[in-house]
Amino acid sequence: MDLPQIVLLTIIIAVGVILIVIGVQIIGLLKDAKETLRKTDLVIEDLGFLTRSLTRGGTALGNMLTSLQSGMQLVGLVTKVLAPTKSKKID
Repeated sequence: MDLPQIVLLTIIIAVGVILIVIGVQIIGLLKDAKETLRKTDLVIEDLGFLTRSLTRGGTALGNMLTSLQSGMQLVGLVTKVLAPTKSKKID
């Protein structure tokens, strides 16, 4: 073998080794990215559950307050209806 062939073969082997190392590193990065995306998906799913729970709680609280307000209006109307009747008896 001539010197240029030896140098060329050495360079080809070095480039091949470098490409193999880069490929292994890329595979490792893709596995890490997959794990990170899986964990992110779990966090987003938990966040969605929490949001739905808060929405249901807020809706229930709103319904309770609306019912309480309606009850207070009913008490006010009953008081207005009964108040003139009592004042007529007193006069």
